[in-house]
Amino acid sequence: MVTAVASDIPHADYIAQLSRHLASVPATHIGICRRSAVALVIRLVLANQNQRYPEFVPPHDSTRAAEVQALDRFLNAKEFRKARAQLLFIQRAHHDQDPWSGNIGFPGGKHEAGDGSDQSTAERETREEVGLDLSAGFVHLGQLDDSPAYMLCRGIKIVVSPHVYLQTSADTPAFTLTDEVASAHWIDFGHILDRIDRPVQPFSARYQSIEVDIAARIFRAQAQTKPWWFRALGASLGTLHYTVLPLPYATEYSYHNQRMLGRRGACARFASDTELYLWGLSLGMVAGLVDLSLPLAPARLPIYRSVSSPWPQLGRWMWADINAVANVIHNSCWTPYLRKPWQRTTNDFLLTHFRVLSIL
Repeated sequence: MVTAVASDIPHADYIAQLSRHLASVPATHIGICRRSAVALVIRLVLANQNQRYPEFVPPHDSTRAAEVQALDRFLNAKEFRKARAQLLFIQRAHHDQDPWSGNIGFPGGKHEAGDGSDQSTAERETREEVGLDLSAGFVHLGQLDDSPAYMLCRGIKIVVSPHVYLQTSADTPAFTLTDEVASAHWIDFGHILDRIDRPVQPFSARYQSIEVDIAARIFRAQAQTKPWWFRALGASLGTLHYTVLPLPYATEYSYHNQRMLGRRGACARFASDTELYLWGLSLGMVAGLVDLSLPLAPARLPIYRSVSSPWPQLGRWMWADINAVANVIHNSCWTPYLRKPWQRTTNDFLLTHFRVLSIL
């Protein structure tokens, strides 16, 4: 079988496959009272701006099958063959009491009493944070798996429900950034696909990570005073290394909150003047999105596993053996349960295959 190059496949084909899989493979739902939701917003930019932007014709009925078929017709337009997909990211503003302060992620926030669903939460928060009304000119493609936000040694803090949207209109509304958002960026999908063609192994030359002090995460109250036992524990435990996916951004597709420019230095850990550093929960969501969007058999991508391993690495030298054992256990026990249609059991795979056929 000929090995494929993921970056050579039209971006519209990824979105079409994503739409089919979101409609046919049920998302994992984690039942917990503290919930939030985010919006992963995708748009297609034509290679030739003088071309006519294809028109999206809504389906005549509201069935999921009709919606997927309408999206297929829209994405099969010849103008999209060389179009570039872009995914919307935001950098959260710096706030001392916010555990995700300065992080790169997606517009969204906590569920409120007036929200009818997680999807309603994602749409309301996106409208409030960046000024995008996802009910007009956008199509809801579906929901990714619930993502639990863990705090080290504290269990699940909150569950995040990611919802995927596709812009179907030619023009993107102007952003209106609140003080919760430092900047917004449309990132080329090709930068993410590059990890499929050129995967990065932990602690290799191209590996980048966010380092987190283990002792400080466990004993937050002592992180300021640093008593002797805290320093001894920190020296023995070392740090956790969370995989980073660097995302180059273009100035013409970036929008900075002018009111927050004076506080950018506090967020420098997660962004530079040319790149965003995606990690943690948001990187896990992107990995899930890519897994569901592959428009070809994974056997044609023999070196591909994920755009990022969500499993953090302990210190390279101090815990080398433990890292090796943990990665083997993680890959054999956790990875098969990801929402990857090709990694399920034979019956599950066939069922998924027939589900996809049934809506086309």
